Amino acid sequence: MTVEPTKSETYVGFGILVVLAAIAVGVFLKQSHYNPAIFVGGGITSIQSEAGLSRDFLVQVAEGMVPLSPPEIFGPENLSDKIDGKAELYLSAGFLNLLCQRFAEKEDPRSWMEAFVYDMGTVRRAFAVYSVQRRADAANVDLTGFAYGTENALFFVHGRYYVELIAAVTTERVAEAMRSFGHSFITKTQVSDERIDELSLFPREGLAEHSIRLLISDAFGFDRFDNVFTANYTLEDTELTAFLSQREDSSEASELLAAYHTFLIANGGADVKWDRGIPGTKLVNIFDTFEVIFSHGKFLGGVHGAEDRGKAEKLAVTLRQKLSGAGS
Repeated sequence: MTVEPTKSETYVGFGILVVLAAIAVGVFLKQSHYNPAIFVGGGITSIQSEAGLSRDFLVQVAEGMVPLSPPEIFGPENLSDKIDGKAELYLSAGFLNLLCQRFAEKEDPRSWMEAFVYDMGTVRRAFAVYSVQRRADAANVDLTGFAYGTENALFFVHGRYYVELIAAVTTERVAEAMRSFGHSFITKTQVSDERIDELSLFPREGLAEHSIRLLISDAFGFDRFDNVFTANYTLEDTELTAFLSQREDSSEASELLAAYHTFLIANGGADVKWDRGIPGTKLVNIFDTFEVIFSHGKFLGGVHGAEDRGKAEKLAVTLRQKLSGAGS
């Protein structure tokens, strides 16, 4: 039998809902008028870096927006508290710290975003996490040399910093706010002019635009393969992956070639005759794919996991010629 609530119970329940709603509004208004001075100390340590980022830096960058939360700072010891499941990628790439904070538009508090600024120490390490996480639905953004956007987010590298801006809603106004934040961040942050020379050493023919990645460690499952750049190619409807790694000197490049070759053979690979005229090149058939490895000066390069032997050989030769032509 269904028991109907009494009038007094109904009024009490209604009163509770009104109180909860009032509390929610109060919390929102309090956040909308966030004062960074309130949080001085408070267990949040300041950031010291070459660019001088401080705890209140993002408030200065988010021009025209209202802070919805105090700044949060995470180091290697507690990064997983903020981005559980992805922390290992950043840690393996040399992550130093993360500064993040939420902001909303003044006119529409429901249109808010969260800014994540990862200090990776160098532009190479910042590019590494940026390149590995680049989304399939990305659209290039004219902001920095490394920048793209999705429906509700903006991602870019500026010097040692990898920045993610992620919006709660998808509107043109919040998209414009993210672009404005990005321009302001770049203007107000001084970084070194360090370049990533390897990006220009991959042959352009057949190269998939923006496919170059930097694998900081354990590339292709080999624990000695660090700082390996990869690039995707399409040659006559065949997809291929070229790779390149700059070592300390030619001796290290040659020794690493031998070690990787031994690793492939130990894991089921078999040598195949190489007759393309590059001394010291190794061609290995492993799991019905082909691996080409060569060294040139202080560079180690080749083609990884190719299904077509002929096209793998062709791409490897082209990559080797590119290195020779660049004087590398």
